[in-house]
Amino acid sequence: MRLFTGIGLLSLLFIISFFGLSLGKAKKKAKNKSNSLCRIETNEVHCDRAMGGIAAAPAEPQAAELPNLENLRISGYSGNVVQVLERVLRKLRLEEDEIKRTNQFIDQLVKRDLVNGLKAESKLFAMIYKEIQWTGSFYEGLKISKPDEFDLNIVFKFPFDEKKLKLVARNDQPGFVTVKGYGQALESIKADPKWQPPVYTELARWTDPSGNLLQDKVRQWMEGITTKFVNNYNVGKPINEQLHLKKSGPAMTLEIGGLSIDVVPVFGFITPPPHPIRTPKPLNRSWFIVPKPLKNEQSISDAWRVSFYQFEKDIIRDYGRIKPAIKLIKKLRDEQNWQSLYSYAIKNAALWMKESGELSENDNTDLAFIKLLRGIQKYLQDGFLPFYWEKRGNMLRMGNVERTNLANRITRLIRNIEQNWEANPAYIGELIYPDQ
Repeated sequence: MRLFTGIGLLSLLFIISFFGLSLGKAKKKAKNKSNSLCRIETNEVHCDRAMGGIAAAPAEPQAAELPNLENLRISGYSGNVVQVLERVLRKLRLEEDEIKRTNQFIDQLVKRDLVNGLKAESKLFAMIYKEIQWTGSFYEGLKISKPDEFDLNIVFKFPFDEKKLKLVARNDQPGFVTVKGYGQALESIKADPKWQPPVYTELARWTDPSGNLLQDKVRQWMEGITTKFVNNYNVGKPINEQLHLKKSGPAMTLEIGGLSIDVVPVFGFITPPPHPIRTPKPLNRSWFIVPKPLKNEQSISDAWRVSFYQFEKDIIRDYGRIKPAIKLIKKLRDEQNWQSLYSYAIKNAALWMKESGELSENDNTDLAFIKLLRGIQKYLQDGFLPFYWEKRGNMLRMGNVERTNLANRITRLIRNIEQNWEANPAYIGELIYPDQ
């Protein structure tokens, strides 16, 4: 009788525990389903008066619930912090077969259909087109989600020697330049039969009375010929095989079959950028100017954003565990709903910390991760994260209230991580990527 009573009591306790854990999991899944992850384009950097100056703070996002330590005994994470973080990184790894299939489809769509189609729509495009350069987190090895978003630059060459142009760094918009002398340089090809109207006429629309190159006119031209291409491409195709076009900043976004491609027109320079924009060393390839419209500054049409994507890719390539640390912070940001901490800002913080030696090539994954998280918290606390290529520009694009709240949230999170570093590494894994 006592044995039966003991077994019955154990069974009852087991049932209560089972239902308690099941309800806990159900609540957690429901919460994760309701919190939409922020979708931030890698190349997207909003710029106000100072590369994303102070704007009215939006409502503070709902803070993510911290893992329940009582339930971590059933977590799939085990081992020390390095082992837990490496397991998270394996879960973030993209499927090779899916990457291969997607690459084949995108490569065909862009090289065969898009480029040739745009050449057919515009003689000018055919004459100044140079090459395609793929950019963004997918091609940097920093992608943490399904490979369904891609960024590409369509690189154009000037119809004259680029040395005829003078680039001037803008003091009112750090990280932007004005391209002077474009109108005057056009005069040098006016008599050349190769550039006769309507080609020359289109080129002449891209300048103002001062002779500056206008980014809004280049964007409008690109949008026009891309719209014509999409309309012709869709003729006779079923709905599920048609392209859809929308505008997003300097890009035209092409959407098809669940994939999206941001297409950005850019001009390349091999000459050094103007001071105080830093010159990459070695300057062994082109850097670019991007026709990025300025938020709340619609009247500034001659300001071009500088881009050093290929150089950034080289800086972080094969440097210790810096890329895994960036991926872990991006995933933590998504899970904790830090919507204003966009990917390019995280990469900028890593670039500065690599340069200063705060991130060492010898750091293990755990040390690189916690150092980068502490560094980001410090930038938020200080209210200033310099643009890597022009340190007068601030990469933080949030108001003071939101910035302070986010800095405080990360401070508390770091404290919780440190408290569980040795005793409960699974807690850290659950923070970044809940084991469901």
